[in-house]
Amino acid sequence: MLEPLFGVLALFPSADALLKAIPQVKERGFTRLEAYTPYPVHGIDEALDLPKSKLGILVFILASLGAICAFLFEWWTSTVSYPLLTAGKAYNGWQAWVPVMLEGTILVGTFTAALGMLFVFNRLPFFGNPMLRSKAVDEITRDKFALVIRPGDGGLDTSAAIAALRAAGGQAIEVVPAPHYRRAGLAWWAKVTAGIGAACLVAGYGTAWAIRTFPTTKPMVEMENQPRLDAQAPDTFFASGRGMQLPPVGTVPRAFMPVLATNPDQGGKALVDPLPVTARVLERGRQQFDIHCAVCHDKLGTGKPWLDSTYEAQPTDLQSSTIRDASDGYLYWVISKGFASMPAYAADISPNDRWAIIRYVRALERSQDAPARDVK
Repeated sequence: MLEPLFGVLALFPSADALLKAIPQVKERGFTRLEAYTPYPVHGIDEALDLPKSKLGILVFILASLGAICAFLFEWWTSTVSYPLLTAGKAYNGWQAWVPVMLEGTILVGTFTAALGMLFVFNRLPFFGNPMLRSKAVDEITRDKFALVIRPGDGGLDTSAAIAALRAAGGQAIEVVPAPHYRRAGLAWWAKVTAGIGAACLVAGYGTAWAIRTFPTTKPMVEMENQPRLDAQAPDTFFASGRGMQLPPVGTVPRAFMPVLATNPDQGGKALVDPLPVTARVLERGRQQFDIHCAVCHDKLGTGKPWLDSTYEAQPTDLQSSTIRDASDGYLYWVISKGFASMPAYAADISPNDRWAIIRYVRALERSQDAPARDVK
């Protein structure tokens, strides 16, 4: 019984010679062709009419799934399992999860590309490619380029195939048989799995033994003993000798709105409260008022400080007619720039919170001296 035929092979000295030979062989009616090259050759897929690989689609789908799984893991951890408030940020602040999502995408995408190429498209663990038994395999892996005419549904006329390859400039032509190979069975997979498990155990216990035996060997201690700088600590790296550095001159923080008016009267004319009168704004104003203002102006804004007699300043009575008649822009300028004994709070209170405080002050004024139309 004759051994089944894999194809007829010919070698070519260069990639250009191979690319020129492919259309010549096709003109003789041979369309089922394969090429073997020592390095990727641009245009070879189009010349052989090979379909676009589905590996990229598979990698895209599973890499996207990796990103989604990482996002859901971060969301569940940060918002459901262990919600932790960090610097006032929202629990579901997805921006901080991007590094983990990126790592999940890369991890799953890389494994999909490698395992998909090997096991799905190259059909490993089938190691019996007939080309490995050809005489030309050594030269193909060095500097020669091979073209193989494969049998079609009706078989292959080897004489015509040899003539076509020789006419196209092929050298070292040979007929490559296709011996029968058995696919890996359950026993083979069991051995491979056991071998991988044994290798993992040896590597794990070996690493643990090395760490216990040589605890101070680099790089094992480099992650644990990293240089660090505590807050407010001195540091010789900077000329100022301080670890915490001031921002560069002229730095403007986000959402910063400069107050250009030079006095409160100008501010009263130029500045307008942009916030609506809502329960949320008033509640925010009350919270900020209690934090920053009540200690001097009293909870009701009467100007009676909570401090003892050593505090000699005379806070303004926010219930007075002077403050009632002042515009919102006037009060905003005073809070931002400071006035008399009151310091500037622009660095401590955001613009919107300053306007919210003014809204709350207006509510306090009406609560203590409500007009008749507000009394029911």
